[in-house]
Amino acid sequence: MAVTPFTRYMVFGSSSTWWENMAPNYLRSKGWNVIKPKEFIYEKSYGFQPINHRTETEVLELKYRLSKSSAVVEYRGAAPQDSVFYPNQGKTLIDDLLAFMSIYTGIYWHSLWKERRIDSDEYSSWLAERFSTLGRSHSDEWAGSRSQSVADFEGVLGVIPQIDPEQLALAMRWFSSSLREFEVGRPLVEAALNWVCLESQANFLGINGNKRHIVEKLIAAQGFANVPKLGNFYKLRNDAFHDGALSNLDEVDAQPARTAGRFLVRAQILNLMGIPHSDFREDFTKTYLN
Repeated sequence: MAVTPFTRYMVFGSSSTWWENMAPNYLRSKGWNVIKPKEFIYEKSYGFQPINHRTETEVLELKYRLSKSSAVVEYRGAAPQDSVFYPNQGKTLIDDLLAFMSIYTGIYWHSLWKERRIDSDEYSSWLAERFSTLGRSHSDEWAGSRSQSVADFEGVLGVIPQIDPEQLALAMRWFSSSLREFEVGRPLVEAALNWVCLESQANFLGINGNKRHIVEKLIAAQGFANVPKLGNFYKLRNDAFHDGALSNLDEVDAQPARTAGRFLVRAQILNLMGIPHSDFREDFTKTYLN
């Protein structure tokens, strides 16, 4: 039997219309095809072989995940393992796109299922053990416009190789952790991890001062204006880590501070990746500048 190599992702990304309207032309130019979930039939999919067919229970699980997916994305042939977010880890452009769009939208974009065949003897598939399909997609959460998102992603791919890998890894690790806490509804832990995302980068860069001052210096060095809610954001960090006296912030002050911290971290990482402040939407920046 002839070998049919391929790589396929079943992805969740908050907006199926984005996958249908914004992503296809760019991804097609890179060899990837975007398929609408309702048009995807596993038994008739490209490269399907009965030997890899799953049990009835597994097929039902796949169908459930397909019903929650925003798109199915596949590469027909040997997909380049060309990730710049995760170099030398067997990742692809799609892994980079999911990571970038998670920051860009503030929503966890991820793979629900991945399937790959390299040759007749090497077939593998992964089901995500934990996945979220909350689907919050409010327009004011996007850092930039939907129409600009693919161009911003292309620009970021060219900048990332110039960023110190350890600083980027710190930013991505703590942002991802805070986003998970946001998804499961642990707001104080989420706020603390967002602060750690900034503080860990400042420590890595050797910025001197106390925990609040080094974060202030980090964002100032990237051209951020004064962030009025930074003080309350810092208090939430201290509350979570039991560092000093409890702030006793009421929810009227705590909620805007959490939101400001969440958006500020995303803006800091995107700016680190080369997206200028002028490209951020006003509804996005007002959360941390007002």
